[in-house]
Amino acid sequence: MKKSRIFAAALSLVAIMAVGLAGCSSSSQSGSNQQASFKNKTTKKSDVKSTLTSSKQLWYVTGSVNAKSNSGLEAYRFNSNGKATVYNVNKIYKSYSAAKKDNALSKVGTLNTTFKTKGDNTVIKFKGKLSDIPMTQKFTVKQTLTGKNNAAKLKVAGYHINRDVDNDVTKAVLVKVAE
Repeated sequence: MKKSRIFAAALSLVAIMAVGLAGCSSSSQSGSNQQASFKNKTTKKSDVKSTLTSSKQLWYVTGSVNAKSNSGLEAYRFNSNGKATVYNVNKIYKSYSAAKKDNALSKVGTLNTTFKTKGDNTVIKFKGKLSDIPMTQKFTVKQTLTGKNNAAKLKVAGYHINRDVDNDVTKAVLVKVAE
């Protein structure tokens, strides 16, 4: 009698677990499409690389969307040949041509770039000379962002990044003016 109660309890427990797991798997399958679009995490190597290199705009690196700097902002212009030209500019411009027309582009140097995927994140490595000083740095792209730069009154879009210069990692954003 005691054995049959233990057996019945074990069988009931297995049946409850089977029903529960079946319910979990069907709900996770139906919600997978919603979660994929909700996350909007476009940090795959091809996505980040094509986004950066296909745009002829300036990409600004700052501490946040509305960060202010007394010494200017770093602006990167990527090309499809694996190079990034780095400029120092005094503000966020609507376009590269607007910054050029305003004579605001102070070229600091040109860096070689490589893009690699590491888990969910894309890592961009830079190597070259800035102001004739050899340097290497790395951006780890975390997630997408959109916002508005209040000083320039422009909508911006881009990525949250971790910026690593000589093993000193800081949080920053890499943004361009949204078209």
